Amino acid sequence: MRDVLKDLFSRSVAVTDTRDSMIDSSFLSLNERTYLENVSQNRKNEYIAGRFCAHQSMALANIPPVHIPIGNKGEPIWPSGVVGSITHSRGYAAAAVAKQSDVHSLGLDAEIDEPLSSRVLRRISIESEQEWVKAAANGLIQHPGKVLFSAKEATYKAWYPITNKWLGFKEVFINFHEERNSFTAHIQKNGPIAEMKGRYAIFNGVIITAIEIPPPPPENQS
Repeated sequence: MRDVLKDLFSRSVAVTDTRDSMIDSSFLSLNERTYLENVSQNRKNEYIAGRFCAHQSMALANIPPVHIPIGNKGEPIWPSGVVGSITHSRGYAAAAVAKQSDVHSLGLDAEIDEPLSSRVLRRISIESEQEWVKAAANGLIQHPGKVLFSAKEATYKAWYPITNKWLGFKEVFINFHEERNSFTAHIQKNGPIAEMKGRYAIFNGVIITAIEIPPPPPENQS
């Protein structure tokens, strides 16, 4: 699926994905291996696969692969000058990495292409988004509720490294452009970014949503 993943980003972004759930963990640091001692086997496999993809993506971007600690919100802490995003969903993991000089922030999310319950849909969405889900279900998207959920997850992943602030599901309004397999995330919260552009793909039973925020324009020189 790597070609599908690559098409969601610019050439500035290096990506790797895998369906291998039995990756050798010897590349992890001592701290990472210690963390894995206290988690379930499923979480362990997901973590190893995600970190493997991150290391591979850093190498592709000519960035020396290093230990990626976990932040207070469970987010990956990237080395200075690097931006990235990691995702894992049942049997699939991926990572996107870029140099901060080329990309301001990245958001990547993968979800299994299956129905989203009506209860969860009501919890994450506003009325107009629910109307889109109903309408889109009659088109080419088999499970639009899960696509919406994934787009909001990718938005949060791109937002948090810039702001260090929580962003609730209903603080983002997603407007889909199905003819281009893209979407616009409108942030309903005060912050440095009011809008993000994203893309999505559905392939081999996996929904992938991606956001790439370009660097801010240089300040005018007086």
